[in-house]
Amino acid sequence: MKALILVAVVLVNLALIFYLGEKVFSYWKRFKDLKNLVNDHPEMRSVEPEQGLLGFESDDVIRALVLDNDEPGESEPYLATLNEEEED
Repeated sequence: MKALILVAVVLVNLALIFYLGEKVFSYWKRFKDLKNLVNDHPEMRSVEPEQGLLGFESDDVIRALVLDNDEPGESEPYLATLNEEEED
């Protein structure tokens, strides 16, 4: 009878160790993924991990620059105008 109780206690302990190991590993992986997402950039510190990059806080200056910009952008590649000037 003592052997069965000992085996049961050992099996419960192993199950608990595996369960807690999975929890720690998933927490570590989520922390690592969030750190890779933010990548220590100061402007990315307000990113919510549940929302990803779609939801983040911005200050008033950036919000005004982005939302109040009515001028269309150029559809040229970056530095394309400099290459054309050099050819003339």
